[in-house]
Amino acid sequence: MESILKAKNFPSEQHSINQLLNCCRVMTRIMPFVFESSECLEWEESFFWTPRQVEKETKTSDNKPEYEILPCRGEFLLSLTIQSLFLAGFTIPISLATKETKVVYAIWENGVGSAVPISTYKDNESNRTEVLRLLAVLLSKSMYVPPTQLLSNEDLWLRYVAVNTERKVVLVILCSLMNTICNYDPTGWVPYNHVVTSGPREQLVSFCLTNLLILLDYRSPRQADLMRQHDHAVAISPTHDLVTDIEQISLSETQQDNILPKTSVEIEVFSPQLVAGEEEQQQQQLQQLKKGEENAFRYYMSKLHRKQDFEFLMNGIHRLLINPMTAVNTYLPGSTKRVGCYIDVMMMCWRLIETNSRFTKYLIETDRVLDLTVALLFHAIDNKDKLSQIGLVRMCAFMLQTLSSNKEFSTKLNTPFLTHSSLPASVRLYAFNGTYADFLIISIFSLIASTHGKLSTLYPALILTITNISPYLVNLGVTTVSKLMTLFNSMSSAIFLMADEYNFQLTAYVLEIFNNIIHYQFKENPNLVYSIVLHHDSFEKLERLTFQGAVNEVERVRLTRESKSAATTVDAEAPATATATDTTATATDTTATATDTTATDTDTATDTAAAATATATATDTDTATDTAAIANNTTATDVNINTTDTDVKATVDDIETKVTEHTSKINENEVEPAESQVQEEAPPPPPEAEPSRCQQDNSQELLRTRNGFMPTEAWMIFWKSKLPLKTISRLLQELVPKVEEKCVVGNNASSLEEIMEFLKSVDIKDILTEQDTGFIRKFQWGEALVIWFRSMMWGQNYVSSMKEHGAWNGTHVKLFQIKAE
Repeated sequence: MESILKAKNFPSEQHSINQLLNCCRVMTRIMPFVFESSECLEWEESFFWTPRQVEKETKTSDNKPEYEILPCRGEFLLSLTIQSLFLAGFTIPISLATKETKVVYAIWENGVGSAVPISTYKDNESNRTEVLRLLAVLLSKSMYVPPTQLLSNEDLWLRYVAVNTERKVVLVILCSLMNTICNYDPTGWVPYNHVVTSGPREQLVSFCLTNLLILLDYRSPRQADLMRQHDHAVAISPTHDLVTDIEQISLSETQQDNILPKTSVEIEVFSPQLVAGEEEQQQQQLQQLKKGEENAFRYYMSKLHRKQDFEFLMNGIHRLLINPMTAVNTYLPGSTKRVGCYIDVMMMCWRLIETNSRFTKYLIETDRVLDLTVALLFHAIDNKDKLSQIGLVRMCAFMLQTLSSNKEFSTKLNTPFLTHSSLPASVRLYAFNGTYADFLIISIFSLIASTHGKLSTLYPALILTITNISPYLVNLGVTTVSKLMTLFNSMSSAIFLMADEYNFQLTAYVLEIFNNIIHYQFKENPNLVYSIVLHHDSFEKLERLTFQGAVNEVERVRLTRESKSAATTVDAEAPATATATDTTATATDTTATATDTTATDTDTATDTAAAATATATATDTDTATDTAAIANNTTATDVNINTTDTDVKATVDDIETKVTEHTSKINENEVEPAESQVQEEAPPPPPEAEPSRCQQDNSQELLRTRNGFMPTEAWMIFWKSKLPLKTISRLLQELVPKVEEKCVVGNNASSLEEIMEFLKSVDIKDILTEQDTGFIRKFQWGEALVIWFRSMMWGQNYVSSMKEHGAWNGTHVKLFQIKAE
């Protein structure tokens, strides 16, 4: 490769393009096996990363040999690979070559850092794909490292490119990769364009994304140590206080400008004006930049600031993100090409939001953040039932939580969603007429309610998204309020609270949603206030909940399940001549917890409850009915958001997702309004008797969760005292008697409109004397999440390359597991 790159007559018969391509292909195939073999580990480090000494031809005056220190072979190979990306006549047009050299660092396409495109041919793009494949392979050593050693072992290959590459080269590589990605338009100008003409463009874009994400993902050992210290501090700190354990400061470090002379591209594109306070931060980061501990690619991505650059990047990102949505929402089947790189594009967008606050500000100011929110919800809902795409759903949830910590984003969600009818059927809501906030909350409820616990590890991120935006929400719709009340009823049931040691935190997060709206947007949300008053018994039930009552509820549900199972067995063994009516009647009589469907109006979503008694809840005319808790849908959920469990298709061995078995479903049934509501009487409770010690021991043993936790009365007393119920209790004490008085049946009964006007006229300051302190819980990167993200990134690269004679085929990766569907 060296001789070809230095040849002045390249390309020629002696130094041909095919020879250089063969060099790249041979190294691409060999290096994965070198990384895979544990026997080659020491040899690889000594051969590639030991400085070389070469004896000089001249000797000293006393006839002693002199030695020249040459770069390590690994550094030399990476330098040659990077030079090949900008070799005139190979990856860029031959017309760009100069008399001195044919390696010309020119940005491949117009966009960020370049307004004038260079003429590029298909052969150039094909050669770029080959070299980018080699570069990705050289940086893939992480795939052959166990997750437990991922952050402790330094990847010298990746470190050299991300830290030690010359600044001018970093800028050209970064701009070339981003511009190639964002200029890609898979739809074309006419339908079925991809069928008529096809090329290697998508493969080039895929490898550009792969290399860009790899380079942006590098973290120095110092940053890894900071994350370990943070995780250790969280692990040893008391986990009881819901307030003091909140992390509100991002762990990512601010990167600052270098003091070395800047190129013209760097001055124009990557040098934003410093605001107040950044000068001091710049001095603090100066020493780190000199030591070479910062990721140069992340650093320069954080310095983008021009509006036209952000517009260009977001147009390209949004185009590729909504491609799957566009492909399924067309009148001509198959007329739009569906690309497979949208997952990598989402990762790129997340990195931009994470590293560049100016990009996030641009998204919010131009309303593009609303388009991004809809795209994230589409991908989450569209892939929620696909086991191989759980990682994608997890990333959508984390990105939504990241955005929700921004006040301007939360306020922007109150914008009416006027283009909802154009969405695909999978995410379109029936008769929807609300805001983006309504759409977000209903979609999050759908993710929780329709997955039957498969996404239990994402419940904290999803609920915290609503909690973070709740202080800024106004005019929530009736359906949205119904979903929030159903969510509270589900997560405040004794069955759910006793299912895991930390499930009570989810209940607290839902209560914070109500508290935030009451304190900050009381007059703007009469529907929610009325629903809280209407369902005051649910909050009072939680406040009166005792340990023995919860144990009795768990035992009752267990007996109900056994009774239902026995009834099913009896029905199966019944004679074939039995009529369907008789069979149904038998099952109904045997089952003690059959829940009747409640009559609601068109905006009602009724969720059935596996409780001990059959219930039918009457609702007001224009108010949604939210039935009892999802008693059977109990989930053991680890809600420590700083150490969220991660289990993707790329499985991290030391991170296990704790999910209890779900024995029932959350069914969302929309029914027409009924004129009357039927309420069946519950079977009379058995006579109370003093349980024996043996029975008490058996009952307590049944409470043990899958992770070995045993609920105790002291445990319940503790977390009950921490639940934020004071605000709602005080509100209910004041409003329930007044609303009930207005609803007395008679000639003077108030209409719903009058009740709403009364609620709007209430001064919340007269009711709540204590000032509420709202908490915004930002998404926190921890060691476990870094491992998960890197595993998902490399797993996606591995799977996407398998079809094209992948470079890693036939090797045994250790970072993740591949499961054939």
